[in-house]
Amino acid sequence: MTIDSRPEGPSLSTFTPGKAVFLGHLLVSVPVVVIMAVAFMVGYILRGMPVALIYLFIGVLLAWLWWSTTVPRWRRWAKRRGADEERTQHLAQQTGLVWPKGSFLEKSEFRRRDEE
Repeated sequence: MTIDSRPEGPSLSTFTPGKAVFLGHLLVSVPVVVIMAVAFMVGYILRGMPVALIYLFIGVLLAWLWWSTTVPRWRRWAKRRGADEERTQHLAQQTGLVWPKGSFLEKSEFRRRDEE
């Protein structure tokens, strides 16, 4: 048995959906807000309010790219660590980390071809 091998079975996992979602917000949601805020502030400082709104729109696009790229990676990461997929999805939806399964916005995630 190696250091990285873990016992099989959901009852032995200590990585809960709550932990997975909390870390998901730190790795996904916090950067999304920061990207949008920084874009807005740069626009405001450089050119004032009208241009700040254009910068905010660009920030939203960049934040969406961040979200679309990192959420599928976060899902794989949480699954590999033993978090229950259904409970994690439900909690992530309830807290605004992910969109409901099958929704148009959920389909904007950049997934690997083998996951589609």
